[in-house]
Amino acid sequence: MAETHPLTHPMCHPPPTFTPMSNQGSVISDHRDNWVRIIFSHPAHNSMPAHLLAELVNHIDAAGRNDEVKAILLRSAGEDTFCAGANFDELLTIQDEEAGQQFFMGFANVILAMRRCPKPIVVAVQGKAIGGGVGIAAAADYCIGCRAAQVKLSELAIAIGPFVILPALIRKMGLAAASEMCLDTEWKEAKWAREKGLYQKVYDGPEELFRNARVFVIRLANQSATATTRLKRSLWSGTDHWPQDLAERAGITGQLVLQPDAKAALAKLKKK
Repeated sequence: MAETHPLTHPMCHPPPTFTPMSNQGSVISDHRDNWVRIIFSHPAHNSMPAHLLAELVNHIDAAGRNDEVKAILLRSAGEDTFCAGANFDELLTIQDEEAGQQFFMGFANVILAMRRCPKPIVVAVQGKAIGGGVGIAAAADYCIGCRAAQVKLSELAIAIGPFVILPALIRKMGLAAASEMCLDTEWKEAKWAREKGLYQKVYDGPEELFRNARVFVIRLANQSATATTRLKRSLWSGTDHWPQDLAERAGITGQLVLQPDAKAALAKLKKK
């Protein structure tokens, strides 16, 4: 997928910086005055292979270090799926626990980058979010969606679980809503996600969503940088143990994906 309509006339701002990729997919950092828009894309429904997750971490860290950046808008390309989660083809290649942990650390590292970034991160979810895509929404400091932004956690259906993103879900939605998502692997409507606290607002469609996302992030970028940084630190209090916790959770998931029931479930999906 590629975004074909820039938000403003190209002469008004420097062109986006494209990250070279040896594989499919890309991450773009588009600097706008005192804020930055980060866009990730992949032709397979904006799924996230390992190299793309690593690039996203680099872009978030770079924006966090840039003194000129006061706020970040994070979204995916196009107007359809927001993020289909981890890349299925890579998941099928896991042969040992070490590789399994490394694979599931992909989204853990993105969540940790969003957590440590001193700038507020606004996430705009224009379409369906699955698995790790839900984790990105949950790790946002402020997340908005549109009516098409359904959410789903299907990990239990393949004999694993959303262990890595669970702390972010519980922090954002509470234990009851997070449990419902984990155990009921069916789609949840955007209205449900709004009621449970995952989305702060829900708009009719992508155009309205992206317009309001820009308005909000510009307003946020014009607030006191010192105050917003300290506020974010306060909002994330109690998460200092997350680096170790998420690594352990990635290890658990890496073990489960090697079990016979998980292998059988993945083989069945591969045949579809």
